[in-house]
Amino acid sequence: MTAADALLVWLGVYPFSELRTATSSELVRSLGAVWPDVKILGQSDPIAVSTAPQEPEKGLLSRLVSAVLPSHLNVAFINERDPSTSTWVRAHDQGRQHLEDTLGDQVTVRVYNGVHPGADAEAAMERAVEEGAQVLFTTTAPLIGDCRKIAARHPNVRVLNCSISMPYTGVRTYYSRIYEGKFISGAIAGAMSKNGRVGYVASYPIFGVPAGINAFALGAQLTNPRARVKLEWSCLPGDPMWELTRQGIDFISTLDIPTPDQFQGRWGACQVQPDGALHLLASPYWNWGAFYVRMVNSILSGGWDALNSSRNGEQAVNYWWGMASGVIGLQLSPLLPEGVRNLAQILQRGIIDGSISPFHRQIRSQDGTVRNDGGQWFTPEEILHMDWLCDSVDGGIPDFDQLLPASQPIVRLQGVYRDRIPPEKEGVLL
Repeated sequence: MTAADALLVWLGVYPFSELRTATSSELVRSLGAVWPDVKILGQSDPIAVSTAPQEPEKGLLSRLVSAVLPSHLNVAFINERDPSTSTWVRAHDQGRQHLEDTLGDQVTVRVYNGVHPGADAEAAMERAVEEGAQVLFTTTAPLIGDCRKIAARHPNVRVLNCSISMPYTGVRTYYSRIYEGKFISGAIAGAMSKNGRVGYVASYPIFGVPAGINAFALGAQLTNPRARVKLEWSCLPGDPMWELTRQGIDFISTLDIPTPDQFQGRWGACQVQPDGALHLLASPYWNWGAFYVRMVNSILSGGWDALNSSRNGEQAVNYWWGMASGVIGLQLSPLLPEGVRNLAQILQRGIIDGSISPFHRQIRSQDGTVRNDGGQWFTPEEILHMDWLCDSVDGGIPDFDQLLPASQPIVRLQGVYRDRIPPEKEGVLL
């Protein structure tokens, strides 16, 4: 790390104006607050991906520590939008309700809706801390910058942001391994498609999405070795569903349903009927309530601190849980044939108990590179940071300039090629 690198980390938390006006002691204090982030960015592996809930060790020391663990937590949810207008936020709000219903008197929860990134979000988080919040859940990635500021000012507050692959020690991030559900959907698609041509509508070229595409393609080839996946993107101009049906594709995986109880509608994996109607057959879903309950229980039982101790505070922690933890599930339609349903349930049980891994097989990417000879186990980091597609996928990862303007901010934050995106111009600073 150079002094310039450290300055860039500092500027990610503090405004440029403070650099010109702060006293030497204020600068030293503020640099101390972000110094852990400066240190880990100088490492080759700054992020620790946690793939399962952390349980505290059952030793004498843990019993002594448990005597001082909290029996109650004040929790705040910071939402960029309102649950009534955002499907994504509504899913997290239902998770918040599940947390309250499950833990009862162990938690006191406050909710802050319609909080815009920047000064508004920073003020809302400060207000939450002033009102006693010990844990902050911020449910969208654009709030990460404000989370870093709050974490620097209040190191005793546990701050979490719903995003992934963020190298900041003061803010833990959380997301889910939706590719596990996509793999099973792909196996259903391969078994159900009449012509072996299946469609896939992807959201954004962000971390984890190529893994979902590849897992779906590998699932389709599991049940139909000749299956081909036609890839379209919802972040590009046009109607991806219309484009796929126009080409005569009879099975399409659309975007995931964000909650276990949401009406499926056009969400999930569907079979296209001759008259154009869609029959939903399988829908991977996010179950944020399971995550929030397990995370708060982990804090109450010492799991949060146990994970921090195991990493020696030298890595940022990113939670990336899957089906085994209950945060990812799969709805199966009554229209699904019994044999295909049984196969889907077998695959789901195998993923949960670890006997089945979607990527533990021979894999070639579109350029002919052997990505797995069949004997390798990909690490969570390798799966999360996939920026390539399997050779059975027709279509590519769109460039940043091709994206709809509304899609560019999230890709700038979480895109698989975010380090190569030119920075936004901010005007004259001096």
